[in-house]
Amino acid sequence: MREHLRRTRVRLTLVAVGAIFPVAVLAAAGFWAVFAALEVRAVDSSLDAQAQVLTSALESGSDRVDPAAATPLPSVTQAGIAVNAVLFAPGGAAVDRSGQVGDPAAYTPDRQPSAPLHETRRIDGVVQRLLIQPVGFANGTGVLVLARPLDELLETLAEVGALLACAVVAVVLVAAGLGYWLAGRALSPVGVMVAAARDITEHDLHRRIDLDLPPGDELGELAATFNAMLDRVETAFAGLQRFTADAAHELRAPLAQMRAQVDVVLRRERTPEEYRASHRAILDEIERLSRMADQLLLLARADAGALHARADTLDLPELLEEIVERWRPAAMAREVRLESELPLEGELRADPELLRRLFDNLLDNALRHTPARGEVRLSASADERTWRIAVEDTGPGVAPELRPRLFERFARGDRARGRDTGGAGLGLSLSAAIAAVHGGSIAVEEAQAGQGARFVVVLPVDREATRRRLA
Repeated sequence: MREHLRRTRVRLTLVAVGAIFPVAVLAAAGFWAVFAALEVRAVDSSLDAQAQVLTSALESGSDRVDPAAATPLPSVTQAGIAVNAVLFAPGGAAVDRSGQVGDPAAYTPDRQPSAPLHETRRIDGVVQRLLIQPVGFANGTGVLVLARPLDELLETLAEVGALLACAVVAVVLVAAGLGYWLAGRALSPVGVMVAAARDITEHDLHRRIDLDLPPGDELGELAATFNAMLDRVETAFAGLQRFTADAAHELRAPLAQMRAQVDVVLRRERTPEEYRASHRAILDEIERLSRMADQLLLLARADAGALHARADTLDLPELLEEIVERWRPAAMAREVRLESELPLEGELRADPELLRRLFDNLLDNALRHTPARGEVRLSASADERTWRIAVEDTGPGVAPELRPRLFERFARGDRARGRDTGGAGLGLSLSAAIAAVHGGSIAVEEAQAGQGARFVVVLPVDREATRRRLA
């Protein structure tokens, strides 16, 4: 039972019933009260009319009651309704009575009224409506009391009350049924979404929820949000599958080369020089695997939100010049001119180790793609809020159709680039993750010379201040 009450459809129905029940009860009670008041008023009007007739019959020409000459009090009204009447003299003694009056003392008023007065009193076990009206006697003021039994009226009111109670029950039951049905109709899209979510697996992430709902409907917005979530899940799952396949492919190549190298060496005895050459080749592949594992670890930390950058105050031109000097021997070995164009000074709050990795990746990428006698240039400029650092080369550039996927993992901007000349395709994606963790961005542009590629990194001078300003 408790589990059933936890269902939203049942709770919505109970809310509807809880809202309608008191309204129905108040409406029924109000109707009954008005009906009872109107009926009592009709009885009072009847007693007033009868009192007027009796008073006219009792009074003499001097507007005084003379009991000896007065007509006896009637026991029914002109309409044939039973009425009890008692006439009290100024001293309180009953001088006349009619109808079913047994003991006149039971009809004695509590006080001498100055105007006609209506009240309800139980007399001899019967609820009666009384009219107490003063009348003039020759020696003072007496009282005429008219009483009408309310048995029939009370029975009528009880019947009306029972009918209203039945009506209230009927209204509540209808409201409960209608509310349960409407709640089911309103929540039916939720059932569709629940069934879809239950049935969707990794093999059919392309499925979407198709509901015919009017624009602006809350459940329609929920379905659209659910479909958008499925789009993201499908994209992420496809990327994960592609990433897994690419990672396995990239890891298999160096492992295969190491195994082939070991197999060749073990076929016969080798000279020390041959063993050293074999070990150097294996060491190169091990270093390549180590770099790939390190990059994958950093990317995994970035995906999990666990990659955090320190906020050290750096002299950025000095850091960039240090990076350029470290790569200058590699550039000379490739017969590539490596130039820098940096301001004399400038500060940046960032993580120096992550920045070194970022620009190492960009310079390595530029040197790999720049032919002999080409040029690679690193430049930087700043304004009050951001640094713009550009790495530009005179290589073949990046085809426009490859740019959207350039910063994806295992993506390569040069189709002719193989594993012998290039890395695993993780450097640019790692660079983008490092720029993002610093609150910046990275993009590829056409080189100013008209050929080659130009990678531009934008970093906020103080990312904490930037976050506070955006918040």
